[in-house]
Amino acid sequence: MEELHIVYIDDRPESGLERYLDEEYSKTEYVTMYAEIIFAPELGYESLIRDPIVQTANIIFIDSKLFENGNISVGKFSGEEFKIILKKFYPFIEVIVITQNEPDAEMGTIHKYSSFSGNSASEYYAANLPQHIDKAIENLKIYRKIAEKLQENSNWEKALKEKIINSLNGVGTYDELTKSDVDNLIRTFKDLQEKTNG
Repeated sequence: MEELHIVYIDDRPESGLERYLDEEYSKTEYVTMYAEIIFAPELGYESLIRDPIVQTANIIFIDSKLFENGNISVGKFSGEEFKIILKKFYPFIEVIVITQNEPDAEMGTIHKYSSFSGNSASEYYAANLPQHIDKAIENLKIYRKIAEKLQENSNWEKALKEKIINSLNGVGTYDELTKSDVDNLIRTFKDLQEKTNG
């Protein structure tokens, strides 16, 4: 059975979300592997990008205010902005931003549990998270289907194929790629995706 690696990153993890992701969420066709990173803001976003747990993740939940509460020298930006930074290095990891504030549907954020919701954290997350996780899984399936086609295509350079496949499998070879390489890979995958869906 295939593994699904879910990672929750927060400086002050919300216990209801921890419990739901670690103990309650399951998908019959996957073995769900859960990990948590308690973020120390003074380490900066680079520490997360280099973290092996992040590199092997399929889906990451990250707090919207994660980088706004820390040391001013680190710089202040949102979880939504970090999502874009992470995509530069690991374009095949799905990121779900969670917030204590009002969620912004256009930004794709979802609301953390609040006792004002009228139900338990477990009930709240069971009602609100599965559709977001399912959408992320669908995206992962598309990436993998495109990667299969890529492996079959003899027109691609072997080294480039290996880098893409390794990235999909969470092997941290992206460090050696330049921004231009990453942009070209993303553009190529979008082209392949359009051809596959077309």
